[in-house]
Amino acid sequence: MTTSSRPAKLVAIVSLILSVIFFVIMIVLGQWSGFVSIYSASFVSLGSALIWLVLLIQFHQRNLAEQEKLDMSALAGEHRADKLFQQKSEQAHLFAVAQKRLAVLEKWFLPVFSFLIAAYQAAIGLYLLKCVSNSNYEIGRQPLVCAVVMAAIFFVSFLVAKYTTGMSTMHEWKPLRAGGSFLFGLAMISIALMTALAMVQYKIFAVISVIDYLIPILLIVLGIENLLNVVFDIYRPRLAGQYNRAGFDSRLLGLIN
Repeated sequence: MTTSSRPAKLVAIVSLILSVIFFVIMIVLGQWSGFVSIYSASFVSLGSALIWLVLLIQFHQRNLAEQEKLDMSALAGEHRADKLFQQKSEQAHLFAVAQKRLAVLEKWFLPVFSFLIAAYQAAIGLYLLKCVSNSNYEIGRQPLVCAVVMAAIFFVSFLVAKYTTGMSTMHEWKPLRAGGSFLFGLAMISIALMTALAMVQYKIFAVISVIDYLIPILLIVLGIENLLNVVFDIYRPRLAGQYNRAGFDSRLLGLIN
């Protein structure tokens, strides 16, 4: 008996919604407070939302394919004695639309979207590096308020990241590891920002200045890594029944996670 994709689909929906909420909160907070680090972190959350959107599509299609298999098996079992119907049932397998769509999605759509995510990460990283030179740590507003918000984002993203990573130990749910690892990266950035913003309250700007550069560089590194994953995946031999890791499933974040 195979594991249903429905729980993974529900987790992807929740994680996608949370990532979008975090993005909106951080981009508004970053603009209001003047801290470029928070503004930069919002694009990390947006990257997480893109990954969860792809995973949602993937598990939704897997759920449709599973339901199609169950329907076809039940139909064949009910009319097993009818040879004429058996021939029709065998022909029905040729029209397994959901299963064919799933195969096309995982073979072609995932690599294409992995490339787009890699391009997004690299481009946003370069853009944010230009924004760093215009930041002014001394005019940032309400650093303690910002620190509290980042602490809340850390707490929620950390719990969801560890939960989804735990689910990814199941073979059928392994794709969740990509989203869980990226959310874990967001959680680590959030707690680092929480600490740095608390230090800004006491006029210590060294840590926040390092994070200003660290976030764009991290995005650029992840973009390069994901691009290499896509290229290497083209030449990697594929075995039946083996899990094919998506290009946006970062080995670096997975190792840290």
